[in-house]
Amino acid sequence: MAKNIDLKEINLNSLPQKGKPVQLSIAGGIVVIILVLAYFFLYSGLNQQLTQLKQQEEELKQTYADKSKQAANLDKLQAELNQINGSFNLLLKQLPTQAEIPNLIQELHESATKNGLNMDSISPVAAENTSSSSNTKADSDEQQVIQTLPYQITLKGNYNQISQFVRDVGKLSRIVTLNSIVLKRNDKDNSLTLNAVANTYKALSNSEIAAQIKDKKDKKDKK
Repeated sequence: MAKNIDLKEINLNSLPQKGKPVQLSIAGGIVVIILVLAYFFLYSGLNQQLTQLKQQEEELKQTYADKSKQAANLDKLQAELNQINGSFNLLLKQLPTQAEIPNLIQELHESATKNGLNMDSISPVAAENTSSSSNTKADSDEQQVIQTLPYQITLKGNYNQISQFVRDVGKLSRIVTLNSIVLKRNDKDNSLTLNAVANTYKALSNSEIAAQIKDKKDKKDKK
């Protein structure tokens, strides 16, 4: 049996003079050390690469799952979009044209008269005072396709007459909304005075939309 070998006592110059067992033991030890070091460095790098690949695999799986859900809901979303577009087009048809605005004002007069109300006044309000859009920068950048046409109205009558008038306005052939409603009681005869803004809405024509876009572009160019 070969004796234990102390590597510190080995003289490489005298190694050829040693016996075969010693030479084989030293060579084997060196090979083992090289293999251990090579395995350590190689495995460390491969392990890190494997961890990254596993992370990428999980990310790809999540991306695939998200895309699959979107693809599965595509037909449903398209159907909802078609329904929204249909509803929007239906609402557009309920908006008065420019030529119908005088008739709409006449309908408001008729609704008031039918309910025994006195229409003291009806007058257009400056657009900048009752703009339907916000003054934020985000909203100002949006393209407006519907214009608000506000009218200040003043009526006098009793509570039941005014209530019926409001219901009749909601049944008009074209969309009209009542906003900024203020009711005041008249002490002399206990009647009520209604001050409100009657808003109707008009779909902008293609030429009006084009002019709006050009106006916004010109304002941006001036800044």
